[in-house]
Amino acid sequence: MTDDFPNLLSAGSIGPMQLRNRIVMAPMGDRLANDDGTVSDRQANYLEARARGGAGLLLIGSVAVSYPSGAYAPCQTAISEDRFVPGLAALADRVHAHGARLAAQLVHDGANSLFDIAEGRPMLVPSKPPRLRPDALSAMVTPSEMAAMIRPFTTPTTATSYRVAEADDIAWLIDQFASAAVRARRAGLDGVEIHGGHGYVIDSFLSPALNQRTDEWGGSVANRARLLCEVIAAVRGAVGDDLAVWCRINAVERYRDHGETPDDLVEVATLAEEAGADAIHVSAATDAGAALGVTEAHTPHEPALLVPFARLVSARVDIPVITVGRLEPEVAEAALAAGDADFVAMGRKLLAEPDLPNLLAAGRIDDVRPCIYQYRCIGNIFLNEPVGCVANPATADGDEPRLPATDSPKQVLVVGGGPAGLEVARLLAQRGHGVVLAEAGPRLGGTLTLAAATDEPLERFRRWQIRQIEQAPVEIMLGTAITPLIAAGLEIDEIVVATGGRWLPPDEIAGDRWADADPSTFTLRTIADLSSWVFGDGDGDGDEAVGHDVVILGGGKIGLSLAGLCARRGRSVTVLEPGEVLAPELGPPGRFRLVHDTEQLGVRLITGAAASERPDAEGRHQTVISTMCGPDRSLADELADLLAPLGRPVHVIGDAAGTGRLEAALADARRLAQSI
Repeated sequence: MTDDFPNLLSAGSIGPMQLRNRIVMAPMGDRLANDDGTVSDRQANYLEARARGGAGLLLIGSVAVSYPSGAYAPCQTAISEDRFVPGLAALADRVHAHGARLAAQLVHDGANSLFDIAEGRPMLVPSKPPRLRPDALSAMVTPSEMAAMIRPFTTPTTATSYRVAEADDIAWLIDQFASAAVRARRAGLDGVEIHGGHGYVIDSFLSPALNQRTDEWGGSVANRARLLCEVIAAVRGAVGDDLAVWCRINAVERYRDHGETPDDLVEVATLAEEAGADAIHVSAATDAGAALGVTEAHTPHEPALLVPFARLVSARVDIPVITVGRLEPEVAEAALAAGDADFVAMGRKLLAEPDLPNLLAAGRIDDVRPCIYQYRCIGNIFLNEPVGCVANPATADGDEPRLPATDSPKQVLVVGGGPAGLEVARLLAQRGHGVVLAEAGPRLGGTLTLAAATDEPLERFRRWQIRQIEQAPVEIMLGTAITPLIAAGLEIDEIVVATGGRWLPPDEIAGDRWADADPSTFTLRTIADLSSWVFGDGDGDGDEAVGHDVVILGGGKIGLSLAGLCARRGRSVTVLEPGEVLAPELGPPGRFRLVHDTEQLGVRLITGAAASERPDAEGRHQTVISTMCGPDRSLADELADLLAPLGRPVHVIGDAAGTGRLEAALADARRLAQSI
């Protein structure tokens, strides 16, 4: 056992609930329930994996106290009727079997009840909300994403209307929460979190921007907090002292005038404590029309952004405080040691690595698969899809190590040591196959070799992949270019080609205007060229190789990351993207953040770009970097021509097959490893 995380891994309690450590799986809407609101097998596998992985407490996110009214979708987990209890009880048994505790985050979605919109029901609100006005950046979505996002608004029964809560509605709402808590206790859950944040119905009463009432439910902080406090009191009265009861509230509301403030947070927290809450979970909210809001609120891009707010509450209440928001284990440990909070909620990290707590306890922090902040998790929820993760394609399907062992071990040659090749080699070895990994270059990592300079989380993922393959029973051959004759001489049963795509030179993309006719222009065409500049190694000319003006062809994730790197090194940078959407491989919140941050560095971003839009270098040294990539099956085809007739199948995955992004490459690798 390690002594590196004495606070994070120490036991603790919230009310009557005893926890083995201070790691809480943050409540996240997962869209994994059945379409009748009951717990699905897939959802149970997903949650059990995090219990098996060592988390102290799992929170089922967004459990509807009213269903279908007041819910965001048919697949939202519900607890509004007795019929939901058996599934929750079975889930609790599975979680408890691994020593973890289980709680439900109770919510009524209020003005976020997309299911009500789809079926034409009025949404319950304290006051009629202002019209949603998305900003310009929010429109940077692909046509398929837009279709998915507006799906609830396109049903034959769609209607948007509101029901301003009257006394009977408020009494009914309070009773719904209390009844839901009773069912949670009957199901064997250990606690309930009352969701008073993120714009849901209780928060809409708390927010001065959304609550325009002049009666006892509006106006002062105490009046606006009355619903939350009465819900807490009613829940406590219904379940007694043997169930932990706490609430999640906002520290701030981003991009909303006259919203909740840190002063409100402290007052609401003290009122919640007086009402009987066992803990306070400090989060943040945002106006839904602000593209950057999510990454500055409950799912922050800036590490530890919300910890100072937890510190404010910790100084004023005598009950535990839970903090959340991009907290690496070392940072979480420091926050607990400083007394800023008592528990740390981790969402994205436990999606990427369900075994994170156990690995920390075993002193194996380098084996924790890192979150790479691509925002596929919450991005999928935006698109009305189940939760996902770029780094871990198995996130929603349970624990990855449970891949079945093979009944017929084979010898497999994997050609290419980029992310797809590393992943398929690791998984094949995990299943019991003999694996040889051949990489033509001097290092493993492929395109991720650029991550050290362009994106630190991706560099951590590259190191993680390499560490896993070095620890696996895989024979690694660096500097080894595989030809059909070499492959034919190896004792192998199957071959996987993961050599990456072909980086398209500028003149091939857009004609002679992009050729290197001008001596002031130098074109980087390959990963090797880029690596030489980024790392100053190989035969490149180092920093002098890249001119004052940089033109990047392709506005995907790698294009924007390289643009940021060039801008930080003092270059004038223009990105030309033929399509209308930049970084389409990222989940929408992460895309919005990356585009904004890149523009803030002074990078000129041009979408719908044509060849005629090449900026004039005006006599200055200009460098053109192509980040556009096409499939390259040439080696695979040569291998197949020679080896397939001999009964040695050849498979192609990743960019070599035209996949075109990390998420799909890793998913390709997993599917293939399962099939061999």
